Amino acid sequence: MASKEKQKKIVSNTAYTIGGALLMNGVLQVLVYPLLNRFMGSDQLGELLYLMGLVAILCPSVGQALNTSRLVVRRDYQVKNGDYNILLLLFGGAGTAVTLMVGKNSMTSVSVIFWTVLLLMTTIFRYYGDVEYRLNLNYRNYFNYYAVLTVGYVAGFGLYLLTKNWFLVFVTGEVAALIYLAATGTVFHGFFKRSSWFGTAFQRGGFLVVSYLITNLTLNIDRLVLEHLIGHLAVTQYYVTSLIGKTLVLLVAPVNTIIISYLTRNQERMGRKQFLQFTGIGVGVSLVFFIGSQIGTPLFVWLFYGDLYESVKGMMTVVNLSQILGVLSAYLFIVVLTFTEEKWQLILQIIHLVIITALVLLFTKNSGIMGFAEAVLIANVIRVAAVILLGFWKAGDRKAQPLKQ
Repeated sequence: MASKEKQKKIVSNTAYTIGGALLMNGVLQVLVYPLLNRFMGSDQLGELLYLMGLVAILCPSVGQALNTSRLVVRRDYQVKNGDYNILLLLFGGAGTAVTLMVGKNSMTSVSVIFWTVLLLMTTIFRYYGDVEYRLNLNYRNYFNYYAVLTVGYVAGFGLYLLTKNWFLVFVTGEVAALIYLAATGTVFHGFFKRSSWFGTAFQRGGFLVVSYLITNLTLNIDRLVLEHLIGHLAVTQYYVTSLIGKTLVLLVAPVNTIIISYLTRNQERMGRKQFLQFTGIGVGVSLVFFIGSQIGTPLFVWLFYGDLYESVKGMMTVVNLSQILGVLSAYLFIVVLTFTEEKWQLILQIIHLVIITALVLLFTKNSGIMGFAEAVLIANVIRVAAVILLGFWKAGDRKAQPLKQ
């Protein structure tokens, strides 16, 4: 009976997490961005998307990384809120300074700098904030957190219509979510109160921050390489072709939160048989996703980007397969992270970045956009194989350790 109740709980929690992600991203992609395009025009929207790209690289790299690190570290160390709040300020502040330098050409006034800093820091704290509900497995409030965020985006769009300040669309949403968190959680209580394990939190959290940063840079490599080696059209072609696959990442990320939340609640380490079972599940789900992408991508491009259909249909299979393998590797990374050190994820991410950079530069110069797609596919095949080998090697090689006081 208890087992059935646990299964029902996992199913409902998964529904809440996926629902939150779908709600937020659905409103952004179907409502907010199209309306912004209508009111701002494509040129201004392009500037917005560039700055939001910088947000997408930095904010989850700090916020999500420290979020995940706290879930893993809490198994062995009695860390406190202040350990991670201070790290958010340290890593977030440093990252924000670097981001301002990278985007200096867009920092046209003190006002733009102010709003960019505010957007970056509030988004970093929002990405971290849902750890409150992951620590306690309270996924109803997790969904509410993202529902409030979504309502905040819609309200922010109303403020944009009044002020013509597009930053308000996103800042309003982030602030609304943080207000909800302050009302329902305690993760920011004792904001600066550290434990004796701050150094451990800094080291292990830092590994994940760099690892996530590499991942998010890798996810945006298409915009960087295609823009500089081919041009704007190639960026658009690859974007629309990969959008269905990238959307699946949004569905898998919440599922990963369920996995790591449950697997880090006890002291038992995963064995090789259990790891292979998780791998088999991931491969099976990925196959379903691939079939869905093969059906959905042509329909999506034909309906919304009909003028590009003929030019991209020949690379849809390669792009979809590479995207799904990317989803699979992200899932496997989370599973492996529950029983091995964060440094291994960082090592594999660095190797992957080196490999994919070398391949895309070589293949794109020789074969254009199709060469780029093939390079990404090869790099993702290598990445999946490496994570599986790491997991099989590390699974079951350590026994549970008592919580360190």
